[in-house]
Amino acid sequence: MKKAVHAVAGPTAVLLRDDIDTDALLPAEFLKVTTRTGLGRCLFADWVRAGHPEVAFVAAGRPVRVLVATRNFGCGSSREHAVWALADYGVEAIVALSFGDIFRNNCAKNDVVAATVSPQVHARLLESLAAAGTAAQLSLTLADLTLHLPDGQALPFALAPGHAEQLTSAEDDIARTLRLDDALRAHEARVACDTPWLLPQS
Repeated sequence: MKKAVHAVAGPTAVLLRDDIDTDALLPAEFLKVTTRTGLGRCLFADWVRAGHPEVAFVAAGRPVRVLVATRNFGCGSSREHAVWALADYGVEAIVALSFGDIFRNNCAKNDVVAATVSPQVHARLLESLAAAGTAAQLSLTLADLTLHLPDGQALPFALAPGHAEQLTSAEDDIARTLRLDDALRAHEARVACDTPWLLPQS
């Protein structure tokens, strides 16, 4: 069930590698399921098996609420399962320089904040996290699009157009569309004389 997301706070992990694709996030062998639960244990499965140091936090089962990435995070195939795996692991927000477009949209549909920051903010964020060590925590507030660093500094982040409303609303896409039902029907009535093929057939 969709939930409203107004803020995210908690332990943070950093992935300093560009172009992390959805196949790395969740290998294809795990795409046979249709439920969203249980996929967290499969997150970065191939990288964990190969002993990649970037995902040592997953191998250790360390809780992560905020994931800090670099460029083009979530590129590759459109598999929504990759976001399911992140959310099931406990990730509620990802802060990056840029995202794969489909992945970013899938995040918003699944209550995961995909926050974009400038290179300057990203550099300052990494500096603050490094100083705080493995116990570092970040928080994000959607009302003012502000990222709160471990050292207390507040810096801006951005969301894709429409994602703030989508995240802070408890409605899914269907519910948000049905909210406009009267306006849609009024529009259909206005254009019916010009587009008779749109009228219901008896």
